[in-house]
Amino acid sequence: KNYDPRIRPRETYLIYEIKWSYGRRPWQRWFCSTSREHVEMYFLNDVHEKLKNNPSAHCTITCYMSWSPCGYCCEDIMDFLWEWPNVNLVIYVARLYWHQNKFNRQGLRNLESFGVPIKVMNLPDYNYCWRTLVNNENSSEEDYWPMYLAPWIMQYSLELQTILQVSRTVGSGKVHPEMNHSHMQKPVSELDISLASFGLSFVL
Repeated sequence: KNYDPRIRPRETYLIYEIKWSYGRRPWQRWFCSTSREHVEMYFLNDVHEKLKNNPSAHCTITCYMSWSPCGYCCEDIMDFLWEWPNVNLVIYVARLYWHQNKFNRQGLRNLESFGVPIKVMNLPDYNYCWRTLVNNENSSEEDYWPMYLAPWIMQYSLELQTILQVSRTVGSGKVHPEMNHSHMQKPVSELDISLASFGLSFVL
């Protein structure tokens, strides 16, 4: 329920998985935000402790977040990746956090321009999280395909695509976190998003 895009909980949950380049067993863990700290800080500190024993190891980290990172957390993530260039990070989100806020929108653009793919969780992602990271002890249970979430997944995917369109037009590749883009994408209206979402949902 924490990843259900139809509801808007105050807390942010983050499940992450580290896959190493040399065949080591994947590392999986989860965190929840508190009144004192955003969940990204707990995640970054935990990964730092995990990597410092083997700083030259190459790995891919996949995060599944119930809310997208805010603008400040995007900056902290870029600082972390600048310190650890051997880490590849991919972020999946269930919802967009205050995505009409210009600072948060620009943070997502900067993060993608830095080389971090950001995607809205789709049905296979929900199934993977449930079977692999949450309910991995009950292999006999059926797959988890929450089809009723499809309209919200489409709507958030369209909005995220609009937000990231500028950075994709300018170009991708790692840049230093201090280098911010000066171009701002004019957000589409709520009506445009609703109509587009309705059309895609109708096709489904």
